[in-house]
Amino acid sequence: MTDDHQICLCGPSALEAYRAHMRLAPDLLDRPRTGKLARCGTPAPQMLEDTMERIGVTGKPYHLLIERNAPHTARIDVRRHQRTKRLPRRAIIKLSDDVHIVSPEMMFIDLAGSGEFHFTELVAIGYEICGTYLIDSSWDKMTNTERSLTSVKKIERLATGITGFAGAVRAREALRLIFDGSNSPMETALAMLVSFPRKDGGLGLTPLEMNKKVATEDGDKWVDIVLPGGTVGLEYKGRESHSVEQTERDDRRQNHLTASGLVTLNVWYEDIASDLMFDQLHRDIFNALGRRFRVAKPIAYRRLRESLRSRIVSSVKDYSGTVIR
Repeated sequence: MTDDHQICLCGPSALEAYRAHMRLAPDLLDRPRTGKLARCGTPAPQMLEDTMERIGVTGKPYHLLIERNAPHTARIDVRRHQRTKRLPRRAIIKLSDDVHIVSPEMMFIDLAGSGEFHFTELVAIGYEICGTYLIDSSWDKMTNTERSLTSVKKIERLATGITGFAGAVRAREALRLIFDGSNSPMETALAMLVSFPRKDGGLGLTPLEMNKKVATEDGDKWVDIVLPGGTVGLEYKGRESHSVEQTERDDRRQNHLTASGLVTLNVWYEDIASDLMFDQLHRDIFNALGRRFRVAKPIAYRRLRESLRSRIVSSVKDYSGTVIR
């Protein structure tokens, strides 16, 4: 690819590229960075498709960031994005001589402003890139990583510091509901259900601590989600088809955590997929916290809660049996 045909991935195409790199995705953050879009344009269709296939991007239209004054003609395989404002320093990562990609922080702001993602989808993506997993095309549809692509603080710093970028305001709104450290889509789903505001159908419990290390007499343990106050934790267990040995091991782990001063509630997929069982989980959480749950309009709240739960559960059902230990 010649200099005139360098490309810069942004938005959904950038997200797909990061996911395609799977376990190696965080290593991309160590590549050279710039804030300039020198010679980034739109190559001929076949050349572009070959390049995209090489880096694992198949979704069309391809989203490309191009120079502000670069000439272009309409194409169905490409959606071009041009900036009227100067890009932040280090907003672009150089993957190779001919391929660039926006940083995870810039990508999240792009996604927030694209109009292609429901707010709950945007929040889930935020959990993903601020956590230690990436959704991909592997057998179990996700890969865990040694480190996260970014953090809430890093995205917030960029979204607060830039002006004139579509998506910055919506990104900041989403960041209020995202917490670093999720290790799986199901942990993310559970965190969203308990932390979303009550006006949106959530339980309104914030802030959360994800995968918090807890010292016990048998060594350090990690708890999936620790609720506000630090005395109650939630552990996602997958589907209720565990063996006796697994169940015994889970019970021992919970006893050790209880001895450390943290009450843990085991949560199964069925607890969030079933209306009746989620009712019970809802009660169990507030009983463990020693708090009463009150809303001004219970019937209206229940409708909101079921709408939120249905939307979140439908997006993660493929991961329902995934339990990371």
